[in-house]
Amino acid sequence: ACRYVSSLNLRAPSNAIGDYQRDVYSLKKLSDFQYENFLRLYLTENNQYFYNLQSFAVYFLDELNTETYYEIEITKSMPWTAISYNEYRNMDLWWLIALVNKVYNPLKFPDAGSRLKILYPQHVRTVLTELKNGI
Repeated sequence: ACRYVSSLNLRAPSNAIGDYQRDVYSLKKLSDFQYENFLRLYLTENNQYFYNLQSFAVYFLDELNTETYYEIEITKSMPWTAISYNEYRNMDLWWLIALVNKVYNPLKFPDAGSRLKILYPQHVRTVLTELKNGI
């Protein structure tokens, strides 16, 4: 079962468990743009933390208002981090581009000729806040 979060139409799992790194004060604070902020942590019996890489996999932006993004055409296959840097001057937002474009396997780079939706920079902070509050 999913619940809808805020006006951005985010879908979140209703059975999510675990802590986030931002809530574990003994761990380093991350940049607001890093994907790891949205992954739940688990603690082993040996007091080691690990990320649950599937804990964020069910979040998708359902319907984006066309005024919140622009489109680019990929001229050659390149890593998501390079696309993120080209568009935002920040490599850490690669996952947001993948999320907006409903990319299920970010290990596969977009092909030349692909069209990608890119959130306008002024909307990035709002989306990150909505994701953080909706989790």
